[in-house]
Amino acid sequence: MIYGGLGGRLDHTLANLQTLGFLCEHGARGYLVGEGTVVTAFKNGGVLFRDTLRGTVSVFALGPDAEGVFERGLKYPLNDYTMTASFPIGVSNEFTGACSEVSARKGTLLALWSAESLDFDTFEEQ
Repeated sequence: MIYGGLGGRLDHTLANLQTLGFLCEHGARGYLVGEGTVVTAFKNGGVLFRDTLRGTVSVFALGPDAEGVFERGLKYPLNDYTMTASFPIGVSNEFTGACSEVSARKGTLLALWSAESLDFDTFEEQ
């Protein structure tokens, strides 16, 4: 967990996002927490969110295309989509009060969501 890794200097924020990708490539999971947001990266898998989350969630391809992308239980679902780093289709989706999932069959995704508190029991890793 990196607290305070968001906001401030844009170059440092981008470096911290790349650090999440680096951790992911080496079999670890990291989280950036700050500015009312939580961010993580995951490869060939996903994140399950509990029905208690409110607000927005955004998902971006981190690196080459991510294939087999699913966004379930959110206002704007994706079903077996190929997400590219050059088109922001995953920006500003919304939690609906249902359990939800963001996943990729192949590739790395960066997910960020609004967090009213630092209660990390509100989601489970897949």
